[in-house]
Amino acid sequence: MTTFAIAPQREETTAGFTLIEMMVVLAIIAVVAAIAAPGIVQRYRSDSLETLSNEIVSRMRMSRMQAIATARPQQIVIDVGGRTIRSADRPLLGLPADVRMTVTTGRETVADDRQTAVTFLPDGSSSGLEIDLRRGGQASHIAVNWLTGLASRKMKP
Repeated sequence: MTTFAIAPQREETTAGFTLIEMMVVLAIIAVVAAIAAPGIVQRYRSDSLETLSNEIVSRMRMSRMQAIATARPQQIVIDVGGRTIRSADRPLLGLPADVRMTVTTGRETVADDRQTAVTFLPDGSSSGLEIDLRRGGQASHIAVNWLTGLASRKMKP
């Protein structure tokens, strides 16, 4: 004899969210995004000034190493008026419109009161240079030591 058990029937339920619940969640997300957005924009801007100064220092270090490796002087030309930095082996680097640049260097390296060049020699030394970058409340100081040719960067608050 065979017996069959009858399973109890379930009540039919629907799972999901109502439209009102979805609208409340979206409103909360919008409020959180509105509060967080200014902080995210400020962080991006500070990172980009840091990134820009790191790129400049990287180009200077690469030019110094290339001068030593090839036993030929290498130059980086900084056009203050045109707001660009040019090195022989890399593409032209333009500064964003909201970044202010001040260059301090020897008079003999300045041409046309707009352009200056830092020269890296095969013995590792350089003509020396200091660059100050400023964007809003952030500042970066880049220095190239004339004796050692080493480039360094400091972020200032």
